[in-house]
Amino acid sequence: MASDEESDGPDPLGPARPILFTALSLGDRAAGAGDRAGAYALFACAARLARKVRGLSEVADFRLERALEEAENADEPEARAEELRAGLEALVGEDADPDPLPDAPLAAAQALIGRAISIGAPAYNTGDHQGCYDVYACTARAILATLRELPEAAAGRLREGLNRSAQMDDPDAQAWAMRHAFDAVGDMGGTGEGVPPQQLRVLVTMALALGAPALNAGDHRGCYEVCACAARLLVNTSAAPEPMKDVLRRALTEACVVPNVSRQARIMHEALESLLGRADE
Repeated sequence: MASDEESDGPDPLGPARPILFTALSLGDRAAGAGDRAGAYALFACAARLARKVRGLSEVADFRLERALEEAENADEPEARAEELRAGLEALVGEDADPDPLPDAPLAAAQALIGRAISIGAPAYNTGDHQGCYDVYACTARAILATLRELPEAAAGRLREGLNRSAQMDDPDAQAWAMRHAFDAVGDMGGTGEGVPPQQLRVLVTMALALGAPALNAGDHRGCYEVCACAARLLVNTSAAPEPMKDVLRRALTEACVVPNVSRQARIMHEALESLLGRADE
């Protein structure tokens, strides 16, 4: 149930709400597959990132800080994951139910990867390389454990990324090893529905909700990463209308040849903003 703070005034989480909402859906999948240590690391990264988002209330920031401290003091991975999950769910409230995934395994994997990047990319760009890697690795393991009919080409790239990163000592290199694996899977052609039609607006809105604060805070690369990831997902889904795909293809092409990351971010952000009126068509 939503807190009194949420019902009586502005949302205390502000732009951080989608981060925690997404973390809960990813972490629950990982924990359900037995990866409770991974779920805890994912929740912790999201909580740290949320505390850096402009617009987070002081009360919400304090509750996140307390949740992180209490979880860290727990003895076992399962207890740490449950403690931190409870703290995040208390803040997010009724929005904690995850959105449905596409039926096609590859499309579902791509959707989960998009969610992971929406947390990992801004975490990386705020200096939390370890947290970024934790999110990516946890999500990759969850995909392999829960999407049994995932095409071998996609599963192989994820296993390769996990194996390569496990042999590295630098969180920066580990994060990039997983990101390259994610990008490879994201570029694979989907054979199913992709993003469901009712989720088109949700995806666009979530990308903008994460990208805009990052852009305003000076994290231009983080904004670009989130918006470009959402754009690629939409381009590769059969549910998106062709005019929408055309807008995104042009934006992705233009951004690829622009050397300035600030301009790249604005190109992608403006393209997504222009689609809000089309997402229901």
